[in-house]
Amino acid sequence: MAYDSSSNKMNINWYPGHMTKAKRDLSKHLNMIDIVLEVIDARAPLSSVNPDFSPMFQGKKLIMVLNKADMADPAVTARFIEYFKNKGITAVSYSAKQPDRKKLMDCIGKVAEGIRERYVSRGMSYTVRALVCGIPNVGKSAIINTLYGSKKVTVANRPGVTRDLRWIRIGDYLELMDSPGLLWPKITNRQTGINIALLGSINEQILPEDDLALYIIDLLKKDHPGLLMERYRLSSLKETNVEILEDICSSRGMIIRGGEFDYERAESMLLEEFRNGKIGRFSLEEPHDD
Repeated sequence: MAYDSSSNKMNINWYPGHMTKAKRDLSKHLNMIDIVLEVIDARAPLSSVNPDFSPMFQGKKLIMVLNKADMADPAVTARFIEYFKNKGITAVSYSAKQPDRKKLMDCIGKVAEGIRERYVSRGMSYTVRALVCGIPNVGKSAIINTLYGSKKVTVANRPGVTRDLRWIRIGDYLELMDSPGLLWPKITNRQTGINIALLGSINEQILPEDDLALYIIDLLKKDHPGLLMERYRLSSLKETNVEILEDICSSRGMIIRGGEFDYERAESMLLEEFRNGKIGRFSLEEPHDD
C-alpha cells in the first residue's frame, strides 16, 4: 500500500489468483447471460461498483441491487436510487437480512419481460439467465438464497467464500449464475480503498485495522456523534480519536494486564460492529455529479 498525502490517490495491488481465474471463466459465459445483477453495498454504492464490469457487460440489461440498505441512511439510499435512474439504470434497495423475495423478483421480471416476449412471439420457450456479481462481501450469496427460497449457497461476512461459477435454477423461467467476488487489479482512489476496506471487501492485511477504526471514529464524531455516544455509552467525545478509542475501551471493559487499554480488541470490535450495522444506520458516501 502506498499513500500520496498530497492527493486522494492510493495504490493497492492485490489481485488473488482465484479472481483472475474467475474473471477469465466469466468472460467465456457472457454470451449466455441476458441480465446482470450487480450487487453493491448501500452504504457505499459508488465505491463498491467494480469499474471493470461496465466494459465486460456492455449491451446486457443491468440491475443495481443496493444491498444492506437496512444499515445505510435511508434518505441517502433514496438519492442513490434516483442517481442510477437518471443514468438509465434500474436500481433497487434491498436487505438480505430482511428479505423481500417478491420485490426482487418483480424487479427482475420487469427487466426480463422484453427478453421473454421476443421468444414467446416466435413460439419458443426461453430461460432468462442472470449473472449475480459484485465485489467481495456485498451479500451476493444471501440474495441468491432469498431468490431460491432456501440456503443454496454458503453465506459469510468475509471476502472470498464463493470461488467458482455455478448455475442455480429459480422458478419457471429464470436461472442465476453465482460468481466469486471480483475486485479490479489496482485501486488508485484513496477514499474508495478506505470505503471497501471498511466494508470488509479486501483482505484485512491490506489496510491496517487501527487506521480503519480511527477513521470510523472520526467519521462518526463529525457526522453522527449521537450514534457513537449512544452505542458506546459515552457521556462526551474527547478531542482526539485515540482518546475516544480509549473511552470506548473503558466503556466496554477492554483493559489488559497492568491497566492498559486493549486497543487491538477495541479496533476489531468497532469494525465488526460497523460491518454488521450495530452502530446504527449511516452511509459512507453520497451521490455526486460526474
